[in-house]
Amino acid sequence: MNDYTFDEAFMQRCIELAQASVNRGDAPFGSLVARDGELIAEGLNDAQTKVSEHAEVIALHNAHSHLGTSDLTGCTLYTSCEPCPMCSFMIREYKISRVVYALPSPFMGGHSKWNILDDAELEQFKPFFGKPPEVIGGYLEKESKEVMNQTPFWMFGSEHKKQ
Repeated sequence: MNDYTFDEAFMQRCIELAQASVNRGDAPFGSLVARDGELIAEGLNDAQTKVSEHAEVIALHNAHSHLGTSDLTGCTLYTSCEPCPMCSFMIREYKISRVVYALPSPFMGGHSKWNILDDAELEQFKPFFGKPPEVIGGYLEKESKEVMNQTPFWMFGSEHKKQ
């Protein structure tokens, strides 16, 4: 079984995590790691506590703790917004096989603005970086944008005009 079957349910969960992050006063980002249809770990933003505590970073660290390895080959990272450059490098170092995100980040994206997720040259620095993951962007973008619209973060999404 592959995660494609579960993409919608896992992305819906990321959107719920993003809402939970907003509800507690942080930025609207939620992320999770799954493998073979099984939820491995979750993370919601905690950057107000510590600037590097992005939802993706927390989900990756939690997956590492749960699985006991830094090699997350075969796992998919789902996230409510396109990973930033910091998170994208961590995705590559954890060797995530697939990334699915909702909202594009044309100003800060590690996929659309900077080519970190697709950069095949990073793979030459073994054992540090894995192969470029398969990337699916814009998945349930509208639903994720509804959470984002509760915040002052206007610069995310395909339609990123200030509101």
